[in-house]
Amino acid sequence: MNVTICNPILRTPLSLIVDDSCPVINLTYYWIQQRHAWKARHQPNVPPGRWEGDATQHKKMPPTIPADFAWEWAEWCWENGVKGKFSLIPYPAGVGRVDEGFPNFPTHEYQSWLRIYREIIWPNFDLTPEMLTHTAVVDLDTFALTEEWEQVEWVDPPVDNRLTDYIITAMEMLNNVGIPCEGVTSPGAFGKRQEAAYAKAVLTASQEVNNNPCPFYFLWLKHDELPDVPIWHVEKEKGIAIASIVACAGDWFGGWTGYDLGDVDRFITEDGQGGRLPPILEKELPCVLVGHWPGFYFNGEKCGFDVLKTVKSRLDNYDPDGTKTLWMKTSEIGHYWMAREFTEITVLEKQQQINLSTQFPTADFTLVIDVPIRRIQVDGWDLREVHSRRDFQRDTFLCEGKQTYVAFDLEIGETELVVTV
Repeated sequence: MNVTICNPILRTPLSLIVDDSCPVINLTYYWIQQRHAWKARHQPNVPPGRWEGDATQHKKMPPTIPADFAWEWAEWCWENGVKGKFSLIPYPAGVGRVDEGFPNFPTHEYQSWLRIYREIIWPNFDLTPEMLTHTAVVDLDTFALTEEWEQVEWVDPPVDNRLTDYIITAMEMLNNVGIPCEGVTSPGAFGKRQEAAYAKAVLTASQEVNNNPCPFYFLWLKHDELPDVPIWHVEKEKGIAIASIVACAGDWFGGWTGYDLGDVDRFITEDGQGGRLPPILEKELPCVLVGHWPGFYFNGEKCGFDVLKTVKSRLDNYDPDGTKTLWMKTSEIGHYWMAREFTEITVLEKQQQINLSTQFPTADFTLVIDVPIRRIQVDGWDLREVHSRRDFQRDTFLCEGKQTYVAFDLEIGETELVVTV
């Protein structure tokens, strides 16, 4: 019997990453304001580049994004099965700490935001810090903003304890409001020139703050390459590793600016044939989309949110019976790929037995066995046979011709499959 690991329940992972999100304030409003003030101090004769924002557009921006919109957005995602990652910047633009409140804004708005994070967003989205401010680097001794920028100078961050301590501080602030994060998000290109050290710092911080040996980080968005899930710093026998979640599409909802309108067709065309997503899905590779919170809000016009709704509708038309794709949190993708790479499989032909050994647990672990099977037991429990891919879920098996597919939750340690052919 040849045994191969497949995608979870034979579906291709889909995931939505939402960056630049934080309680109460519109990060883009403060980011452009602070960046232009920095330019005036340090480069008075150099006009801001496009990546630094448009001063004329800044005048039209609201300084806040209301909790009511977050509720509407999150409830729609919940009802439509959209999952992924949602940033919670702990000290956005230095305006206020998530664990202390935002003194210049209504307390009820701050409290509503925290409730939405915990009750509606968190069940379907990993909540991560996007480091501390997403603007200037913070002096951890005084919590004052410095003249360095998280996504400029700290593209090549210090690789001593300062980097780890910085990430630890971000994680601890989320913990202080009852949200132990599964990983982190890079503000811009934060850490890109020191990726190995950055990944190690995230792993160390995750173990120290949350006792989590298998976190993830989001750094890369690649429009012109096939996506993968690189795994760093593996200690196989201890079940320690960190996954790099690589996005393949975005930012085509409403832009980080909140005033650059996106384009549905760049994701997927109406006929389901064109755009970035179909070729990735056809290759059955993780399909991770990226958007920015101010772009979904689009200065109150919600244009980016409308783009998301259309993208989801077209993906539903692409997969009408739900047999091709599976919405997952980014942490779930990371865990699955760790299990995929670091689970040992031993086939005992005479005993009609398959033994698995891993320190990397995951949900919906799926195998294909190259013989038709009449009965399968996993650790003594019979799996239920189904007869279509639509019904194929965890704790079931499906025979198609000379192959049998098996799905179950993989636990740490040894797992024994006994088959009857």
